[in-house]
Formats: sequence, C-alpha cells, structure tokens
Amino acid sequence: MSRQTGKPIAVSDLLAQRAGLLQELREGAGAADRTLAALRRQLPAELATRVWGASLRDGTLTLLTGSAAWGTRLRYQAPAFMEGLARELGAPIERVIVRVRPSI
Repeated sequence: MSRQTGKPIAVSDLLAQRAGLLQELREGAGAADRTLAALRRQLPAELATRVWGASLRDGTLTLLTGSAAWGTRLRYQAPAFMEGLARELGAPIERVIVRVRPSI
C-alpha cells in the first residue's frame, strides 16, 4: 500500500521503481564474473581453482579464497598476473587485496 494514498501498489509498479537498482546489481555481478574468469586464465591451474570470487573497483582487485594458505600463495603470485589481467580487463590494477572466506 502506498503510504500517501493508502491504496495498493501494483507489483509491476514496484518492479519498475527498482529496475535501476536491479540492473545495477546485474551489471556488477556480470563484471565480477568476467573478472574472475579472466583472473583464472592468468593463474596456474592449481591456484585458479582456489579463487571463488574476484572484483575490480577503482584500481583495487579483491580476491576471495577459502584458506589463509591459498591467500598467501595468491599474494605471492600477484606481481606475475597483475599486468596481464589489467591488459585483459582493460583497466589498471594498482593493488590486490586477498580476503579469506569459506566458499558459499
């Protein structure tokens, strides 16, 4: 119900109001998927399978992995993949952050 009129709001109207937000979320998820796929192409196979999330924002690449040991290996490998990944994504990478979180 609308707070102002007390009348029910059609679902289509609610969806239309949120369309911009939903589109933004879709685009962000797509960009994260492309970043992860590109990263995996740059990494050795054993390490590529240990990264389950990646996003690039404002020059900062954030990687998600499931353990501290794999996170350490990713940090050591960063100088080897940063330039190639930046070229493939068409965006500069100034720093890499590795976060350890169990996969979903």
